[in-house]
Amino acid sequence: MFRLLIILLLLPGRAVADDIATLRYHEVNGVASISLDGPATPDTPFAIASIGKTMTSVAVLRLVADGKLTLDDAVSAHAPDAILSGLPQVADVTIRHLLTMTSGLPDYLGDAYIEDALDDPSAVQNALTALSYAYGEPQVFPPGQGFDYSNTNYVLLGLILEDVTGATYAEAMDRLVIGPAGMSQSFVFGAIPLPESFPTGHENGRHYRAYYAFDGFGDGGVIAPAGDLAKFYHALFIDETLLTPALMTEFLRDPLGEGYGMGIEVEGAIVGHSGGDLGFSSDVRLDRDSGGLAIILSASADTDTDWTFDALDR
Repeated sequence: MFRLLIILLLLPGRAVADDIATLRYHEVNGVASISLDGPATPDTPFAIASIGKTMTSVAVLRLVADGKLTLDDAVSAHAPDAILSGLPQVADVTIRHLLTMTSGLPDYLGDAYIEDALDDPSAVQNALTALSYAYGEPQVFPPGQGFDYSNTNYVLLGLILEDVTGATYAEAMDRLVIGPAGMSQSFVFGAIPLPESFPTGHENGRHYRAYYAFDGFGDGGVIAPAGDLAKFYHALFIDETLLTPALMTEFLRDPLGEGYGMGIEVEGAIVGHSGGDLGFSSDVRLDRDSGGLAIILSASADTDTDWTFDALDR
């Protein structure tokens, strides 16, 4: 188990507005330094967006390890009837296809959904309604015949978690990932009131906070501070307590050479995921050879998240 010595570096002169919270976490040989901009503190929770796909994937794979699912189970065996009628393409899709973004299912997350979510999040911000925005859209390709990054895949995986566990997505994530990884300050948004420390997101001159008071989905519904993300990556890749070796192999396999496994971006020894949601941007990268870890979390959609790769090159 790594022991972390946190060194706080307040960086002056950054070209970031004073009210935009941004945190950069860099860990080398078990020692972590954190630089802060704006009102961020080491414990500030951020919307981590698609970084949460990795967590959803791990939750599903832990159910596979428990014998409650198999990777080649048909999605239709676990999806609600409304999904089966609205997305008939699901008939030939497996859980493996969803995890690897090879289902060919159209993406629900477009301008129409975002505009409606901003107008009245209580009306559309649940998983079944969100997926209805993909209804009637054409299949991108037959399952397994291509790669397309579609958020629909991971919203469906969140629903499958609910079907198999009998719990809400938030409860399933607490039980399968957040608790086992020791992520004591993380949660799925909508499950609890937003803490005062959650920052306001910034994008195109607009501020975003209320959006995150409603339900988060399997494609990116987790709010977490950097320290908890570090705990997750330690548990998953360094301590190896979340997945069996056989499932870790499946998790990291890139079936079509697209640099994507099961909810994880793979580039040689570097693994991680980027994230972007209304008013927020994020990225996490870990070097599996050295154990180096870099995380950037920002309450701005315009932050350059390539910093993580630069940090690991040092």
